[in-house]
Order: sequence, then structure tokens, then C-alpha cells
Amino acid sequence: MKERIFLATLFIAILASMLLASTADELQQAAKLGKAAFVLVKDPNTIGTEIESAWSKIQDAMKLAKGSVLIELDRNDDANADLVARYRLSGAPLPVILVITPDGIISGGVEGNKATPEMLANMVPSPKMSQILKAIDDGNAVFITAYRKKMTMCDKVLASCEDAVKKMQGKAVLIKIDMNDKSETQLLNMLKINVGSDEPVTMVGNQKGQIAATFTGEVNADDLVQATKKKVGGCCPSKVTGGGGSCAPKK
Repeated sequence: MKERIFLATLFIAILASMLLASTADELQQAAKLGKAAFVLVKDPNTIGTEIESAWSKIQDAMKLAKGSVLIELDRNDDANADLVARYRLSGAPLPVILVITPDGIISGGVEGNKATPEMLANMVPSPKMSQILKAIDDGNAVFITAYRKKMTMCDKVLASCEDAVKKMQGKAVLIKIDMNDKSETQLLNMLKINVGSDEPVTMVGNQKGQIAATFTGEVNADDLVQATKKKVGGCCPSKVTGGGGSCAPKK
């Protein structure tokens, strides 16, 4: 009898802890599992039908973005005050849907009535895109090298990038992308990297998250470091693909 009472009490305690779990706790749990989260932001005044519509769109998006989770965030709940401040949600039109990476970084967001499942699924970053977002969020420049393992210049280019990272003294990160990696196809297309190239392609992103230069083939570490300081919209160094023009991506 005592054992039954103990088990019942334990069950109630576990259920209560689950019900009392904050949005921050849920995000932390998703992060531990390496899952991206669709966060549905609302408050008590949000129209019920709009919440239901947004919820349905997220559910459909989760079928496309395998392994993602859905988390609700009540903007008026004092327990969520830190998240509201961090993600600047105090004046956001509700409901709004955010996509948050396991590192706690927003990779996309859209008003619920403007969202589509496909749009939401496309906001879930690939593994390499997550690394890029994390690097930029930490205030680092990024050297993004797209390559194939059999490229003759591959080792030399990667060595130059690693040397450039050292010269940046902890303020830069090297991110390597295999051009044959299907999970990174969307990212390669977004960056407008020529996957048909016979040589590695290296892009330099400054600490503001702007693409400052693109190099094809052999590259010097000093040129990479210098590119991180370049103002986007100026002229490319002579060795950069399309030198003499703007290195900023076309919008």
C-alpha cells in the first residue's frame, strides 16, 4: 500500500514538473538533443484561430524538417521575460513564429499569417549554416571553404585558412563544406558558390555577417585576414573572383 502511494506521489510530482517547465527549459532540452525549435510566440490576447492556424503550419513544417520540435512562448509570462528581451519580442506582432537553433540563435522568423510550412522548414539551418550563425553570433569572422576531397589545391587552401584563423587570434572560424554533401546544397546555393568549380572556393564573412570576399583556388592567409577588414561594397582584391566589383552578395 505504501509503495503504491509512493509511486502515485512520484508520478504526480513528475507530471507537475513537466507542466511547470518553462519555455527556457524546453529550449534547453531541445538544445541538448541537437534539435531546432519552432517557437510559437503568443499572449492571452492573441486570437485563437490565428494560433490554431500557426500551430497547424508548424506541424506540417516539422514533417519536412525532421527532428525539429514545437515550443510555445507566452510573451506575457514573467518567466519568459529574459527570452522576450533576448529575442526582442516585446513589440512583435502576434502570433509570430521563430526558428531557433540548438545554440539558441534565431535563424528565421515570420508572422503566423504570412508563414507557410515550406517557408518555415527552409528556415531550419543545415549543420554548416548553424556553425556559421554561431560564429557570427560570437562576434567572429568566418572563412567558408567549399571543396571536394580530390581537388589538388584542397590541402593547400585549407592550410592557408587555418593559418588565417591563427593570425586572427581567436576572432575567426574556419568552416569546411563538402560540395558533395547533399544536406548543404541549399546553403551552397544561397552563398552562390560555383559547385562546378575544379578548385576550392573560399568565402570570407566579416564580423557583421557580410560576405566580404570570394576566392577561387589558391589563397594567401594574409589576403584572407585583410578581407575580414574590408568594407562591403568596395572593390575586391585582384586575386578575388570578379575582382574590381562589389563582393557583397546580390539581393
